[in-house]
Amino acid sequence: MNGIADLEPATKKSLDRVAADRLRDALVSGRVAAGARLTEITLAEQFGLSRGTIRAALQRLVSEGLIVQRPYTGWEVTTLSPHDVWELGTLRASLEGLAGRLAAERIDNRARSALMSAIRAMEEAARDENKDLLSADLAFHRTIVTLSGNSRLAHHYDLIANQLRLYIASSNHLVGIEGGIIARHYELIEPILRGDGDGAEQAFRDFFQRSNRELADFLALAEREPGEAGPVSKA
Repeated sequence: MNGIADLEPATKKSLDRVAADRLRDALVSGRVAAGARLTEITLAEQFGLSRGTIRAALQRLVSEGLIVQRPYTGWEVTTLSPHDVWELGTLRASLEGLAGRLAAERIDNRARSALMSAIRAMEEAARDENKDLLSADLAFHRTIVTLSGNSRLAHHYDLIANQLRLYIASSNHLVGIEGGIIARHYELIEPILRGDGDGAEQAFRDFFQRSNRELADFLALAEREPGEAGPVSKA
């Protein structure tokens, strides 16, 4: 079942939420491949839950953009298309570019400390294979959004947070630690730390333009040579 079988049965608390959380972790970590079919019967057996509870969990993930429901065929793990990459990348560039600008304009010692803690957590996760680099990466970006001081911006960012996990996982898989993931993130915070709003916004736009290009090239290769590229959701 593409990595689902090794998940532990759900406990009795928050049944559909627990199932959704564990499925979400499997999807964004790449243990379940993009495009994989999911069946309520199999998942119900593996989690020890009713089909109705599993259906509610799957609907949660549909609302997050991680699963799609196909008429007459069932549930399927979302696959990022070139257009998805463009949409998410341009949206992130706008939201995080603005967040970076606002964070730079109101930077203080407390904010500088928060930024450095976030990127050091990424560095630690990159060094330790037992650490979750994907979560540390998303937390880094969420820190900048929080430091913008704009609660409505943060709300809209959170609406796409789980779809961003797929984007980030795919990007990190392509770049790799040796490819400079950490260095790229230092380039994002340098203008913020020095209070350069224009520079911060441009840094984010450059960052996502580069990421979009890399993911688009990868997806183009996957379409031409399916056996060569592998699943785009793999972290």
